[in-house]
Parts: sequence; structure tokens; C-alpha cells
Amino acid sequence: MVRSVQDYEELYRTKTWAYGDKPDVEFVRALAGAPRGKALDVGGGQGRHALALSALGFDVTLVDVAGEGLRQASEASVEKSLPLHIVQSNISSLDLDDDYQVIVCALFFHQVNKKSALDLAKRLGATLHSGGLLYLSLPGYNAETEGLVRDLLEQAGCREEWLIKKLVTKKDRPKLQVARRNETMALGKALKRR
Repeated sequence: MVRSVQDYEELYRTKTWAYGDKPDVEFVRALAGAPRGKALDVGGGQGRHALALSALGFDVTLVDVAGEGLRQASEASVEKSLPLHIVQSNISSLDLDDDYQVIVCALFFHQVNKKSALDLAKRLGATLHSGGLLYLSLPGYNAETEGLVRDLLEQAGCREEWLIKKLVTKKDRPKLQVARRNETMALGKALKRR
């Protein structure tokens, strides 16, 4: 289901930590030993991944179109003394730095059509540091979702490090809107730039 900006504004107004306040465990594990630097959280809403990156020493930019989610992320940033650069913008119209060590796109790419998703993945990949990490998660795990994840990694110029098909439950994310759902999570590593 594709949601509008107004849907997200309402979701964030009515649900504190709508997707939980913790980052995906697999994502945090993947960061072990990764060099610190700039990180970009695309469509990161209330900031669960951005705050975790900041706590690990990354210089994090959180981008989303929903002002309410960003307001809550900003409050959490101040409360936890974790710096974030917060930008309210549509990612397709944003000027990007050219040297991110980590880019997170959690529960984002299913919100745009496939051509736009692939174009954006290519654009994001061009800003990813050689050896940098691209983290993706999408709802569902079927052949179509798995194919999209692989296409996104390829467009971004990343080799697949791992792909996980996981059942996410309320234990993982207490504020999940349903009792459980399937998700596909993937990590890509940027290939050496020429």
C-alpha cells in the first residue's frame, strides 16, 4: 500500500515510534567494523535508524517529507544528545553529498514506482563511498520483492552482501500495526569506483 505524505503525518501524530524505536538488528550487526563517516537515512521518518547511526559515531542526515516524523526525530536527538542533520524534502529533489559511508532506505522503495526507484538507487549509489554500505528493507518476501531488491543493489553499483527474508513480529517492533509481517532486508557493498 502506497501512503501519501498526509498518511505519514497522521501516522506519526497518532503513533509514537510507529515502526519501533530500535533499528533493524541485522543492520546494526552489519555496521560492526565499518568505518565511520557520513550517513544518509532516506525516508527515515521518526529516525530509528538515524539515531542509531549517530550513537555509533556517524555524521547523519535524516531526510523525509513528513514534518511530524522529523519533529519527533529532532526531539529524540536533543533528548539523547545525538546530533542529526534533519532535512524535510522529497529525496528526488535533494542535492546529495558525494561521499556517504552508509545509506539507509528502510521501508522506502515500495512507496515509489519501479522506474523511479531504480533511478533513485542509481543516484544514491553514485554518492556512496567505495566500500560503503547500502541497507534496504521492503515489506513482503516473494520473488517480485527479492527481484526488486537485487535490481536496486545493481543500479546502486553494489554487490549483494546478504539478503534476509524475515518474519517481523511485535516482539521486534512493539508498535507494528499488525501482529506480524514478512520483510526482505538486504545489504549491499559499493563496488570500487573508477
